Amino acid sequence: MKKTLTIFMGFIFCAISFSQEKFINYASKDSINGQSKVKGSIGVSLKMNGYFDFFGGLQDSETFNVGNINVFGTDDSGSFKVDLYQTQIKFESLVMTKKGKQVNGVVEFDFWGGNGKMRLRKAYVATDHWLIGQSWVQYGDDELWPNIMEWEGPPSGIWVRAPQLSYFNSFRNKNWKYVLSFNAPIIDYEKYGEIEPLLEEAYQTTPDFSAALKYENNWGHLRFSSILRNVNYIYDDHQNNFIGYGFSLSGIYLHNLNNFQFQLTGGKGVSAYITSVQGYGYDGYPNINNQLNATPAFGGWASYELFYTPKIHSTFVLGYTNFKLDNVNRIIFSESNDFSEFLINGNVENYHYYGIVNLMYDPIERMTIGVEVDYGNKKLSFDGSVNNQFIDDYQNRDAMRLSFGFMYAF
Repeated sequence: MKKTLTIFMGFIFCAISFSQEKFINYASKDSINGQSKVKGSIGVSLKMNGYFDFFGGLQDSETFNVGNINVFGTDDSGSFKVDLYQTQIKFESLVMTKKGKQVNGVVEFDFWGGNGKMRLRKAYVATDHWLIGQSWVQYGDDELWPNIMEWEGPPSGIWVRAPQLSYFNSFRNKNWKYVLSFNAPIIDYEKYGEIEPLLEEAYQTTPDFSAALKYENNWGHLRFSSILRNVNYIYDDHQNNFIGYGFSLSGIYLHNLNNFQFQLTGGKGVSAYITSVQGYGYDGYPNINNQLNATPAFGGWASYELFYTPKIHSTFVLGYTNFKLDNVNRIIFSESNDFSEFLINGNVENYHYYGIVNLMYDPIERMTIGVEVDYGNKKLSFDGSVNNQFIDDYQNRDAMRLSFGFMYAF
Protein backbone atom coordinates (compact mmCIF):
# COMPACT_ATOMS: atom_id res chain seq x y z
CA MET A 1 0.00 0.00 0.00
CA LYS A 2 2.86 2.34 0.87
CA LYS A 3 4.55 1.71 -2.49
CA THR A 4 1.29 2.29 -4.34
CA LEU A 5 0.79 5.57 -2.51
CA THR A 6 4.39 6.58 -3.26
CA ILE A 7 3.93 5.91 -6.98
CA PHE A 8 0.61 7.80 -6.99
CA MET A 9 2.16 10.79 -5.23
CA GLY A 10 5.01 10.67 -7.72
CA PHE A 11 2.54 10.98 -10.58
CA ILE A 12 0.76 13.83 -8.81
CA PHE A 13 4.06 15.62 -8.31
CA CYS A 14 4.84 15.14 -12.01
CA ALA A 15 1.49 16.61 -12.96
CA ILE A 16 1.99 19.63 -10.69
CA SER A 17 5.48 20.32 -12.02
CA PHE A 18 4.25 19.70 -15.56
CA SER A 19 4.80 23.24 -16.78
CA GLN A 20 8.39 23.36 -15.52
CA GLU A 21 9.68 19.91 -16.52
CA LYS A 22 10.53 18.90 -20.05
CA PHE A 23 10.69 15.21 -19.19
CA ILE A 24 8.30 13.93 -16.54
CA ASN A 25 9.21 10.64 -14.88
CA TYR A 26 9.42 8.83 -11.59
CA ALA A 27 11.67 6.01 -10.38
CA SER A 28 11.42 4.11 -7.09
CA LYS A 29 14.45 3.88 -4.83
CA ASP A 30 14.37 0.09 -4.51
CA SER A 31 15.98 -1.76 -7.41
CA ILE A 32 16.38 -5.17 -9.03
CA ASN A 33 19.55 -6.02 -10.96
CA GLY A 34 20.64 -2.40 -10.73
CA GLN A 35 17.40 -1.03 -12.21
CA SER A 36 14.57 0.72 -10.39
CA LYS A 37 11.80 -1.71 -9.52
CA VAL A 38 9.13 0.76 -10.63
CA LYS A 39 9.37 3.56 -13.17
CA GLY A 40 6.57 5.85 -14.26
CA SER A 41 6.20 8.68 -16.74
CA ILE A 42 3.69 11.12 -18.17
CA GLY A 43 4.16 12.34 -21.72
CA VAL A 44 2.21 14.85 -23.77
CA SER A 45 2.27 15.32 -27.52
CA LEU A 46 0.69 18.71 -28.11
CA LYS A 47 -0.60 19.42 -31.60
CA MET A 48 -2.31 22.50 -32.94
CA ASN A 49 -4.08 21.52 -36.15
CA GLY A 50 -5.18 24.10 -38.70
CA TYR A 51 -6.56 23.66 -42.18
CA PHE A 52 -8.09 25.58 -45.06
CA ASP A 53 -10.21 23.75 -47.64
CA PHE A 54 -9.89 25.29 -51.10
CA PHE A 55 -12.69 23.17 -52.57
CA GLY A 56 -14.34 19.75 -52.35
CA GLY A 57 -16.60 17.87 -50.02
CA LEU A 58 -14.50 17.77 -46.84
CA GLN A 59 -15.28 21.18 -45.33
CA ASP A 60 -17.01 19.53 -42.36
CA SER A 61 -14.31 16.89 -41.85
CA GLU A 62 -11.53 17.54 -39.32
CA THR A 63 -9.38 14.97 -41.13
CA PHE A 64 -8.58 14.61 -44.80
CA ASN A 65 -10.34 11.29 -45.30
CA VAL A 66 -10.84 10.83 -49.04
CA GLY A 67 -13.55 8.25 -48.39
CA ASN A 68 -15.70 10.98 -46.83
CA ILE A 69 -15.77 13.15 -49.95
CA ASN A 70 -19.43 13.62 -50.95
CA VAL A 71 -19.36 12.89 -54.68
CA PHE A 72 -22.98 14.04 -55.05
CA GLY A 73 -22.31 17.41 -53.41
CA THR A 74 -21.70 20.69 -55.21
CA ASP A 75 -20.60 23.04 -52.43
CA ASP A 76 -17.01 24.11 -53.15
CA SER A 77 -16.87 26.99 -50.71
CA GLY A 78 -13.70 27.52 -48.66
CA SER A 79 -13.43 26.64 -44.98
CA PHE A 80 -10.88 27.60 -42.30
CA LYS A 81 -10.63 25.83 -38.91
CA VAL A 82 -8.14 25.34 -36.06
CA ASP A 83 -8.24 22.92 -33.09
CA LEU A 84 -6.04 21.05 -30.63
CA TYR A 85 -8.08 17.84 -30.42
CA GLN A 86 -5.17 15.74 -31.70
CA THR A 87 -3.16 16.40 -28.52
CA GLN A 88 -2.28 13.12 -26.78
CA ILE A 89 -1.56 12.27 -23.14
CA LYS A 90 0.31 9.09 -22.27
CA PHE A 91 0.83 7.43 -18.88
CA GLU A 92 3.40 4.66 -18.80
CA SER A 93 4.88 2.42 -16.12
CA LEU A 94 7.66 -0.18 -16.10
CA VAL A 95 7.80 -2.77 -13.31
CA MET A 96 10.70 -5.19 -12.78
CA THR A 97 9.73 -8.60 -11.42
CA LYS A 98 11.91 -10.52 -8.97
CA LYS A 99 13.21 -12.61 -11.89
CA GLY A 100 14.32 -9.49 -13.75
CA LYS A 101 11.47 -9.50 -16.28
CA GLN A 102 9.84 -6.24 -17.36
CA VAL A 103 6.11 -5.54 -17.30
CA ASN A 104 5.08 -2.45 -19.24
CA GLY A 105 1.74 -0.68 -18.74
CA VAL A 106 0.38 2.07 -20.98
CA VAL A 107 -2.75 4.25 -20.91
CA GLU A 108 -3.07 6.86 -23.66
CA PHE A 109 -5.76 9.43 -24.45
CA ASP A 110 -6.50 12.09 -27.01
CA PHE A 111 -9.36 14.60 -27.39
CA TRP A 112 -10.99 13.07 -30.45
CA GLY A 113 -14.18 11.98 -28.69
CA GLY A 114 -16.30 14.72 -30.24
CA ASN A 115 -16.17 18.45 -29.47
CA GLY A 116 -12.88 18.04 -27.61
CA LYS A 117 -14.01 15.20 -25.34
CA MET A 118 -11.32 12.83 -24.11
CA ARG A 119 -11.04 9.49 -25.92
CA LEU A 120 -9.21 6.32 -24.90
CA ARG A 121 -6.58 5.33 -27.47
CA LYS A 122 -4.58 2.63 -25.72
CA ALA A 123 -4.74 0.74 -22.44
CA TYR A 124 -2.62 -2.39 -22.19
CA VAL A 125 -0.09 -4.42 -20.22
CA ALA A 126 2.81 -6.00 -22.11
CA THR A 127 5.60 -8.43 -21.25
CA ASP A 128 8.33 -9.93 -23.42
CA HIS A 129 5.82 -12.22 -25.13
CA TRP A 130 2.29 -11.07 -24.28
CA LEU A 131 0.11 -8.02 -24.75
CA ILE A 132 -3.31 -7.76 -23.09
CA GLY A 133 -5.52 -4.73 -23.58
CA GLN A 134 -6.27 -2.18 -26.29
CA SER A 135 -3.60 -1.28 -28.81
CA TRP A 136 -3.01 -1.31 -32.57
CA VAL A 137 -4.36 -4.47 -34.19
CA GLN A 138 -1.68 -6.84 -35.46
CA TYR A 139 -3.11 -6.86 -39.00
CA GLY A 140 -1.48 -3.45 -39.44
CA ASP A 141 2.07 -2.24 -38.79
CA ASP A 142 2.25 0.11 -35.80
CA GLU A 143 5.82 1.21 -36.59
CA LEU A 144 4.70 2.92 -39.79
CA TRP A 145 3.41 6.46 -40.05
CA PRO A 146 4.44 9.02 -42.65
CA ASN A 147 5.56 12.28 -41.05
CA ILE A 148 2.55 14.38 -42.07
CA MET A 149 0.29 16.99 -40.51
CA GLU A 150 -2.86 15.21 -41.70
CA TRP A 151 -4.39 13.06 -38.94
CA GLU A 152 -6.20 10.33 -40.91
CA GLY A 153 -3.29 9.06 -42.98
CA PRO A 154 -3.31 7.38 -46.41
CA PRO A 155 -6.70 5.94 -47.43
CA SER A 156 -5.49 2.33 -47.59
CA GLY A 157 -3.65 2.46 -44.26
CA ILE A 158 -4.51 0.04 -41.45
CA TRP A 159 -4.52 1.96 -38.16
CA VAL A 160 -7.22 0.41 -36.01
CA ARG A 161 -7.03 -0.04 -32.24
CA ALA A 162 -8.96 -2.82 -30.50
CA PRO A 163 -8.93 -4.92 -27.32
CA GLN A 164 -6.72 -7.94 -27.95
CA LEU A 165 -4.67 -10.83 -26.63
CA SER A 166 -1.40 -11.09 -28.56
CA TYR A 167 1.60 -13.41 -28.32
CA PHE A 168 5.04 -12.31 -29.59
CA ASN A 169 8.19 -14.36 -30.12
CA SER A 170 11.20 -14.78 -32.38
CA PHE A 171 12.80 -17.69 -34.20
CA ARG A 172 16.33 -18.96 -33.66
CA ASN A 173 17.43 -16.11 -35.91
CA LYS A 174 16.42 -13.10 -33.77
CA ASN A 175 15.89 -10.96 -36.88
CA TRP A 176 12.74 -12.96 -37.60
CA LYS A 177 9.78 -12.36 -35.30
CA TYR A 178 6.16 -13.43 -35.32
CA VAL A 179 2.92 -12.56 -33.56
CA LEU A 180 -0.39 -14.39 -33.09
CA SER A 181 -3.36 -12.33 -31.98
CA PHE A 182 -7.08 -12.41 -31.23
CA ASN A 183 -8.81 -9.04 -31.18
CA ALA A 184 -12.36 -7.87 -30.59
CA PRO A 185 -14.33 -7.87 -33.87
CA ILE A 186 -14.40 -4.47 -35.59
CA ILE A 187 -17.94 -3.46 -36.48
CA ASP A 188 -18.76 0.23 -36.86
CA TYR A 189 -21.79 0.61 -39.08
CA GLU A 190 -22.96 4.14 -39.90
CA LYS A 191 -26.03 3.74 -42.10
CA TYR A 192 -26.70 5.94 -45.09
CA GLY A 193 -23.37 6.98 -46.34
CA GLU A 194 -23.38 7.65 -50.06
CA ILE A 195 -24.07 4.00 -50.73
CA GLU A 196 -26.04 1.77 -48.41
CA PRO A 197 -25.87 -2.04 -48.78
CA LEU A 198 -29.20 -2.52 -46.97
CA LEU A 199 -27.82 -4.76 -44.26
CA GLU A 200 -28.31 -4.36 -40.53
CA GLU A 201 -25.64 -4.63 -37.90
CA ALA A 202 -25.74 -7.87 -35.90
CA TYR A 203 -24.08 -9.11 -32.73
CA GLN A 204 -20.67 -10.63 -33.45
CA THR A 205 -19.87 -14.06 -32.02
CA THR A 206 -16.18 -14.66 -32.74
CA PRO A 207 -12.95 -12.64 -32.40
CA ASP A 208 -10.82 -11.69 -35.39
CA PHE A 209 -7.57 -13.65 -35.70
CA SER A 210 -4.31 -12.15 -37.00
CA ALA A 211 -0.88 -13.63 -37.66
CA ALA A 212 2.19 -11.68 -38.73
CA LEU A 213 5.82 -12.37 -39.64
CA LYS A 214 8.46 -9.65 -39.44
CA TYR A 215 12.08 -9.37 -40.54
CA GLU A 216 14.05 -6.49 -39.05
CA ASN A 217 17.59 -5.25 -39.51
CA ASN A 218 19.62 -2.06 -39.13
CA TRP A 219 18.15 -0.66 -42.35
CA GLY A 220 14.51 -1.11 -41.19
CA HIS A 221 12.01 -3.96 -41.50
CA LEU A 222 9.58 -5.90 -43.68
CA ARG A 223 6.31 -7.25 -42.26
CA PHE A 224 3.73 -9.66 -43.67
CA SER A 225 0.36 -9.71 -41.87
CA SER A 226 -2.87 -11.63 -42.32
CA ILE A 227 -6.33 -11.64 -40.80
CA LEU A 228 -9.23 -14.11 -40.68
CA ARG A 229 -12.68 -13.12 -39.46
CA ASN A 230 -16.28 -14.31 -39.30
CA VAL A 231 -18.68 -11.41 -39.91
CA ASN A 232 -22.35 -11.47 -38.89
CA TYR A 233 -24.98 -9.23 -40.47
CA ILE A 234 -28.77 -9.21 -40.51
CA TYR A 235 -30.20 -9.53 -44.01
CA ASP A 236 -33.97 -9.65 -44.64
CA ASP A 237 -34.57 -9.96 -40.88
CA HIS A 238 -32.37 -13.04 -40.63
CA GLN A 239 -28.83 -13.26 -39.31
CA ASN A 240 -26.27 -14.34 -41.90
CA ASN A 241 -22.52 -14.58 -41.87
CA PHE A 242 -19.57 -14.77 -44.21
CA ILE A 243 -15.82 -15.30 -43.89
CA GLY A 244 -13.48 -12.37 -44.39
CA TYR A 245 -9.73 -12.54 -44.91
CA GLY A 246 -6.94 -10.16 -45.80
CA PHE A 247 -3.20 -9.81 -46.28
CA SER A 248 -0.82 -6.90 -45.82
CA LEU A 249 2.81 -6.33 -46.79
CA SER A 250 4.56 -3.33 -45.26
CA GLY A 251 8.01 -2.02 -44.51
CA ILE A 252 10.35 0.84 -43.82
CA TYR A 253 13.82 1.56 -45.18
CA LEU A 254 16.11 3.97 -43.31
CA HIS A 255 19.04 5.83 -44.82
CA ASN A 256 20.63 8.36 -42.48
CA LEU A 257 17.70 10.63 -41.53
CA ASN A 258 15.73 9.87 -44.71
CA ASN A 259 13.19 7.05 -44.79
CA PHE A 260 10.91 5.23 -47.22
CA GLN A 261 7.70 3.56 -45.99
CA PHE A 262 5.03 1.53 -47.75
CA GLN A 263 2.01 -0.67 -47.12
CA LEU A 264 -0.03 -2.87 -49.48
CA THR A 265 -3.25 -4.53 -48.41
CA GLY A 266 -5.96 -6.64 -50.00
CA GLY A 267 -8.65 -9.15 -49.20
CA LYS A 268 -12.36 -9.73 -48.83
CA GLY A 269 -14.56 -8.65 -45.95
CA VAL A 270 -11.86 -6.45 -44.36
CA SER A 271 -13.16 -2.98 -45.25
CA ALA A 272 -13.68 -2.30 -41.53
CA TYR A 273 -9.88 -2.16 -41.17
CA ILE A 274 -9.11 0.13 -44.13
CA THR A 275 -8.96 3.82 -43.25
CA SER A 276 -11.05 5.43 -45.99
CA VAL A 277 -13.91 2.89 -46.12
CA GLN A 278 -14.24 1.69 -42.52
CA GLY A 279 -17.44 2.36 -40.63
CA TYR A 280 -20.02 2.13 -43.42
CA GLY A 281 -20.86 -1.57 -43.44
CA TYR A 282 -18.96 -2.31 -46.65
CA ASP A 283 -17.54 -5.62 -45.40
CA GLY A 284 -20.29 -7.46 -47.26
CA TYR A 285 -23.32 -7.06 -49.51
CA PRO A 286 -26.26 -9.13 -50.85
CA ASN A 287 -25.69 -10.54 -54.35
CA ILE A 288 -28.25 -11.40 -57.04
CA ASN A 289 -28.62 -14.91 -55.56
CA ASN A 290 -29.73 -13.42 -52.22
CA GLN A 291 -26.50 -14.50 -50.56
CA LEU A 292 -24.02 -12.36 -48.64
CA ASN A 293 -20.71 -11.76 -50.39
CA ALA A 294 -17.55 -10.50 -48.73
CA THR A 295 -16.55 -7.23 -50.40
CA PRO A 296 -13.20 -7.27 -52.26
CA ALA A 297 -10.96 -4.35 -51.29
CA PHE A 298 -7.34 -3.52 -51.93
CA GLY A 299 -4.98 -0.57 -51.92
CA GLY A 300 -1.58 0.73 -51.04
CA TRP A 301 0.45 3.77 -50.12
CA ALA A 302 4.08 4.85 -50.09
CA SER A 303 5.91 7.79 -48.51
CA TYR A 304 9.39 9.25 -48.63
CA GLU A 305 10.78 11.67 -46.07
CA LEU A 306 13.71 13.77 -47.25
CA PHE A 307 15.90 15.84 -44.93
CA TYR A 308 17.41 18.88 -46.62
CA THR A 309 19.18 19.79 -43.37
CA PRO A 310 18.94 18.19 -39.90
CA LYS A 311 16.11 20.65 -39.11
CA ILE A 312 14.30 21.06 -42.45
CA HIS A 313 12.55 18.13 -44.10
CA SER A 314 9.67 17.16 -46.41
CA THR A 315 7.42 14.13 -46.77
CA PHE A 316 5.84 12.98 -50.02
CA VAL A 317 2.91 10.51 -49.92
CA LEU A 318 0.81 8.76 -52.57
CA GLY A 319 -2.09 6.41 -51.82
CA TYR A 320 -4.84 4.46 -53.57
CA THR A 321 -7.82 2.38 -52.43
CA ASN A 322 -10.46 0.43 -54.34
CA PHE A 323 -13.43 -1.70 -53.33
CA LYS A 324 -16.20 -3.11 -55.46
CA LEU A 325 -19.56 -4.86 -55.25
CA ASP A 326 -20.16 -7.27 -58.14
CA ASN A 327 -23.66 -8.49 -59.04
CA VAL A 328 -25.22 -6.67 -56.12
CA ASN A 329 -28.88 -7.48 -55.52
CA ARG A 330 -29.89 -4.11 -54.15
CA ILE A 331 -28.23 -1.00 -52.88
CA ILE A 332 -29.19 2.61 -52.15
CA PHE A 333 -27.39 5.63 -53.55
CA SER A 334 -27.97 8.58 -51.25
CA GLU A 335 -27.31 12.17 -52.27
CA SER A 336 -28.70 13.18 -48.88
CA ASN A 337 -30.77 11.66 -46.11
CA ASP A 338 -33.86 12.99 -47.87
CA PHE A 339 -33.22 11.63 -51.35
CA SER A 340 -32.09 8.21 -52.51
CA GLU A 341 -32.32 5.81 -55.45
CA PHE A 342 -32.39 2.02 -55.59
CA LEU A 343 -29.86 0.19 -57.73
CA ILE A 344 -30.94 -3.38 -58.53
CA ASN A 345 -28.85 -6.17 -60.10
CA GLY A 346 -25.79 -4.09 -60.80
CA ASN A 347 -22.16 -3.36 -59.99
CA VAL A 348 -20.56 -0.66 -57.86
CA GLU A 349 -16.91 0.36 -57.67
CA ASN A 350 -15.29 2.96 -55.42
CA TYR A 351 -11.84 4.52 -56.06
CA HIS A 352 -9.87 6.78 -53.72
CA TYR A 353 -6.69 8.65 -54.73
CA TYR A 354 -4.52 10.58 -52.27
CA GLY A 355 -1.42 12.76 -52.41
CA ILE A 356 0.48 14.89 -49.90
CA VAL A 357 3.57 17.08 -49.89
CA ASN A 358 4.76 19.11 -46.92
CA LEU A 359 7.60 21.18 -45.53
CA MET A 360 8.55 20.91 -41.85
CA TYR A 361 10.96 22.77 -39.62
CA ASP A 362 12.27 21.60 -36.24
CA PRO A 363 13.48 24.78 -34.49
CA ILE A 364 14.43 22.90 -31.32
CA GLU A 365 14.43 19.29 -30.18
CA ARG A 366 10.92 17.75 -29.95
CA MET A 367 9.24 20.70 -31.70
CA THR A 368 7.97 20.78 -35.29
CA ILE A 369 6.27 23.49 -37.34
CA GLY A 370 4.85 22.50 -40.70
CA VAL A 371 2.73 23.36 -43.71
CA GLU A 372 1.22 20.80 -46.07
CA VAL A 373 -0.87 20.48 -49.23
CA ASP A 374 -3.36 17.59 -49.28
CA TYR A 375 -5.14 16.46 -52.43
CA GLY A 376 -7.69 13.66 -52.84
CA ASN A 377 -10.06 12.33 -55.44
CA LYS A 378 -13.00 9.97 -55.08
CA LYS A 379 -14.81 8.23 -57.92
CA LEU A 380 -17.98 6.17 -57.54
CA SER A 381 -18.97 4.17 -60.64
CA PHE A 382 -22.11 2.08 -60.98
CA ASP A 383 -24.23 0.23 -63.52
CA GLY A 384 -27.55 -1.55 -63.19
CA SER A 385 -31.26 -0.87 -62.99
CA VAL A 386 -32.53 2.28 -61.29
CA ASN A 387 -36.26 2.96 -61.33
CA ASN A 388 -36.68 0.31 -64.07
CA GLN A 389 -34.09 2.00 -66.28
CA PHE A 390 -30.58 0.72 -67.00
CA ILE A 391 -27.80 3.18 -66.15
CA ASP A 392 -24.04 3.14 -66.54
CA ASP A 393 -22.60 6.22 -64.86
CA TYR A 394 -20.18 7.54 -62.30
CA GLN A 395 -19.78 10.41 -59.86
CA ASN A 396 -16.40 12.02 -59.39
CA ARG A 397 -15.16 14.73 -57.03
CA ASP A 398 -11.87 15.97 -55.65
CA ALA A 399 -10.80 17.96 -52.60
CA MET A 400 -7.80 20.10 -51.75
CA ARG A 401 -6.65 21.30 -48.35
CA LEU A 402 -3.83 23.38 -46.92
CA SER A 403 -2.88 21.96 -43.52
CA PHE A 404 -0.60 23.66 -41.05
CA GLY A 405 0.31 23.00 -37.48
CA PHE A 406 2.58 23.08 -34.48
CA MET A 407 3.70 19.98 -32.60
CA TYR A 408 5.64 19.72 -29.36
CA ALA A 409 6.31 16.60 -27.29
CA PHE A 410 7.07 16.96 -23.57
